[in-house]
Amino acid sequence: MKKYILLILMVMAFSCNGFADPRIRRVSPAVYVHMEVPFRCVLSGTDKQISQTIVLTPDDFSFLPFRGGDTLPRYAVNGYSFNDKPVDRVLADLLCSLDIKVVAPQTEYPYLDGQDVRGELSSVVAQLAEAGDVFYTYKAATKTLTLLRRDEYVLNVPYYKPVLMAVLDALKGSEIENLTVDWEKYQIHMIVSTEELQKAQQLVRKILDDSYLLAATIQAYQATPYPGHGEWQTVLTNAVNLLASVGRSVVGRSVILKTRMDTEAFLNKVAAEFQLVPLVAGQAVVPNGWQMKFNVNECANNTLPYPDMSVVMKTKIKDQNREQTSVTLSSSEGVLTTFNISSALNQEAALVGIPTSVGNTQLLFVLKFNLVRFIQKGE
Repeated sequence: MKKYILLILMVMAFSCNGFADPRIRRVSPAVYVHMEVPFRCVLSGTDKQISQTIVLTPDDFSFLPFRGGDTLPRYAVNGYSFNDKPVDRVLADLLCSLDIKVVAPQTEYPYLDGQDVRGELSSVVAQLAEAGDVFYTYKAATKTLTLLRRDEYVLNVPYYKPVLMAVLDALKGSEIENLTVDWEKYQIHMIVSTEELQKAQQLVRKILDDSYLLAATIQAYQATPYPGHGEWQTVLTNAVNLLASVGRSVVGRSVILKTRMDTEAFLNKVAAEFQLVPLVAGQAVVPNGWQMKFNVNECANNTLPYPDMSVVMKTKIKDQNREQTSVTLSSSEGVLTTFNISSALNQEAALVGIPTSVGNTQLLFVLKFNLVRFIQKGE
């Protein structure tokens, strides 16, 4: 009987293949791990300790245009003047005497005024392009200068995990989203406008000048109340010496949530009222005074109650012992909740977030901050 069943199954399998559309390519099931996961998501207890001192120089960062181009011909510009013209027209008039054609997308450009502009042609074109908020590339074979409203750049970052994460998270926090990362080469590829490129360059200068980063370990739980339970105030009351109120940040005194064991004790009190399901464990890095964005779904191991959830943090490091952070939990549906935290470094902060539009689904976030310090070579 087993042989007949096996034969029938084999015939059915061959029949299905026989009737399959040959134009459709079947892909074998596979599990793909995002390259960011080993860097971003907490895989072991040791991954959480990334606080360190890092030696850097400004030369460790570099912005390089991804699109190749030729060098403009050597030419001296003497006394070029223009009035109330769009940048594409200004460049076309400048280059027409050299038989260089300007190709520009059909869009609106800033209008420029200039009197008696002088200098090397390449420098003048670069200055005009920057003033007109455009990029350009030159092709010598066709003598064509092409204008671009957005261009692709490669940002090379020093080989330190917190630095790469800090730059990436801060770029996302600045709403620069068209980013891809080469996690092996420590490169960030970005398609940006001139304004976004300037913002990215400002970020790098800020990181170097400020000399501090704040590394955050983020854990999130879905909290489902047990029948007859589900009182956050009961949890907070039972947590001895805990300064807190429902809907606000829960930050301990020096003996509360100062260590991982204290946080586990707090979570045990929560577990008496709620069923806790781990949703996220990951890391983010916040440049001092900058805003960063951590996309929760990138490290989620379960289906989240909201699509495209993110934690946005803006931090001010008061000194080497304390920080002040604004934390916003948001999704594609808008802001869910906002907290302000003032805590000691290397101290856990349990955030009780209770969104109202998800039924009984409630969220609890636990954050811990570690200070990362930069030292300029030669200090």
